Amino acid sequence: MKKTFVLFFILLLICASYLVYSVNNLKEQTLSSYKNDRKMIQSYADWGFDTQVFSQMYEDFINKTHKESLFAFPFTITETKNKHDNILRLLQSAYATKIAEKKDAIQSRLSYLRDRVKNSTYLSPRKKQTYSDIFEVLAGTVFERNSSLKDLDAALKSLTNEDNNVTKDIELIRKESLYTEIIDYKNQCEGLREYFIEKKSTPGLTLVDFCITSADKLLGPGYKENGVNFVESLSRERVFTLVQKAAQTKQQIIQDEQYAYLQKKREEERLTLVPPAPKQEGKIIVVNIGLQRLYAYENGKTLYASAVPITTGKYGFETVYGEFAIYLKERMHQMSSPFPGIYYDDVVNYWMPFYLGYGLHDAPWRSIYGTQDYTTIGSHGCINIPLNETVILYNWAEVGTGVLVL
Repeated sequence: MKKTFVLFFILLLICASYLVYSVNNLKEQTLSSYKNDRKMIQSYADWGFDTQVFSQMYEDFINKTHKESLFAFPFTITETKNKHDNILRLLQSAYATKIAEKKDAIQSRLSYLRDRVKNSTYLSPRKKQTYSDIFEVLAGTVFERNSSLKDLDAALKSLTNEDNNVTKDIELIRKESLYTEIIDYKNQCEGLREYFIEKKSTPGLTLVDFCITSADKLLGPGYKENGVNFVESLSRERVFTLVQKAAQTKQQIIQDEQYAYLQKKREEERLTLVPPAPKQEGKIIVVNIGLQRLYAYENGKTLYASAVPITTGKYGFETVYGEFAIYLKERMHQMSSPFPGIYYDDVVNYWMPFYLGYGLHDAPWRSIYGTQDYTTIGSHGCINIPLNETVILYNWAEVGTGVLVL
């Protein structure tokens, strides 16, 4: 009995030892297998994924498994494997999610850049094609093969660089276009300057001089390094606005000249109009000193088709006002001054005095009639008439013809 018990105990000890050995071996194999999975986690890290959280979770899991007693290990191995698999599934899921997010970001950035390049009015067709080829290569790298997170990050970085390149190209072209525009504005101002000099317009000259100075500053080295938006803003404020104001000033001058011309025409037309005769019977000559015009009527009908421009007495030698009549007609009349200290000795072709030494006559020395500066350049009291009109008047008028000076 004792021998049987000893044999049984030895057999039990052998079985227990074998069981301990087997469990320990299983544990070591399991731990070895789990530790090998660290390489997989590291590969995710090598692909650009942040595995710090998962690495910590995995190390904690390994340490906990290592501390697990041999007695409890066979009963917890299934739970331990599930925890292990869950950690790896979480890692794979997080990585796949990150990959999808990166690809979505790349797709979005590619769509944005393609549209930006396609719709740009600054890039040339050749430049657009170059960028399109670059985008196609990047798209193939990302979507036509299994790219790692690191590859996707590199693709995003490349797209960011290309976005910056597009911006630089567009800004360079915009800046060149803007400089051409500023030069054009400057040339417009220089052309307007000649116009304002001719018109003696001080406000216009002030505007264009400031415009030209501002354009020169923007085209100079001081603004070369500034962004195109900043230069464009200054251009709109300091150059384009001034060009517009200068153009408006020119337009205002033109409008003022047109208005003055029309006013002058209206005044000339008004001065050529012949008013109704002051009486309907006989002959009468009417002199309007304010208008510097002469009219002649016979039985209510005008002798001249339009008013006759004349020149009357200047300041200090004013022509007399009132109703008079021609009392003499004479050809080749010798004029002589009745005024002390004033001498003139002129011969007129046609002489028709109507009151004392005041008369109607031609004036060979005068070329302009009917102007409002007669008070300074006028006669010594007589009524000067252009030669052709004087001939008509002399042949028509009679001694006794009335003269009405208004």
